[in-house]
Amino acid sequence: MLKKKSIFRIKLWLLSALLLMIFSAAGMAQEAAKDSEYLQKIALCKDIVEKNPLQETNFFISQDEKVVSWVRFSYDSPENFVLRWEWITPQGKLYHRGEVEMEAGSYNNYRTWYWIKIRDRYASKLPGEWKVRVYINDIFLAERNFFITRSF
Repeated sequence: MLKKKSIFRIKLWLLSALLLMIFSAAGMAQEAAKDSEYLQKIALCKDIVEKNPLQETNFFISQDEKVVSWVRFSYDSPENFVLRWEWITPQGKLYHRGEVEMEAGSYNNYRTWYWIKIRDRYASKLPGEWKVRVYINDIFLAERNFFITRSF
């Protein structure tokens, strides 16, 4: 009996993961058209190595250390400005807002990132489809969806 339950759980998890990948790919194709002219690239990943994303993915498990939102952008500003990340839960509520203050200047293909922790944090208890939105001051750069699932 226990074996049948385990096999059923694995099959259910695999089916869920497959469906999430299908719906995520469709959503990402639609989102790409909405990105700002200042954005060269946005990536979700598990870590950063030498200022570049490592293990790019939209799927995370509750045992992953963190979700990293990495951006490469170009922007000219005569005054200081703020890069802002808004992390939205599957319930549509703001989970965390992170900011990086930038000095006035000309930024060309500038890379930066921000993350939220998952493992041993409240985010690990909120499985489902999340969103991260990135802004320069109040200028929308991009929005990406990602999934956090419970590990089995």
